[in-house]
Amino acid sequence: MTIDKLFAFFVVFSTGVFCSATAVNAGSHCARVGVNATAVTKEVSTVIAKEGLYQSIAFSGRKGRGSVSVKCKYVGVLTTCTARQIACK
Repeated sequence: MTIDKLFAFFVVFSTGVFCSATAVNAGSHCARVGVNATAVTKEVSTVIAKEGLYQSIAFSGRKGRGSVSVKCKYVGVLTTCTARQIACK
């Protein structure tokens, strides 16, 4: 699924989408970056969180190191997922 189709899906079907990013210093040139995303389904929330993480790391001029960890939590009818990765300059 392309980003354009994915975006159109969110606009039409999602009841609410929330994204936030945080970074915690994990070394002199590295930071642990985390992004939260809330959407209707786990799949949608996971994709949004991973894309937000990628964008956050790319726009800060860093490169991801290691694998991306994703944890999801159901809250009512919505799902909140957090994607985390270490990013270094």
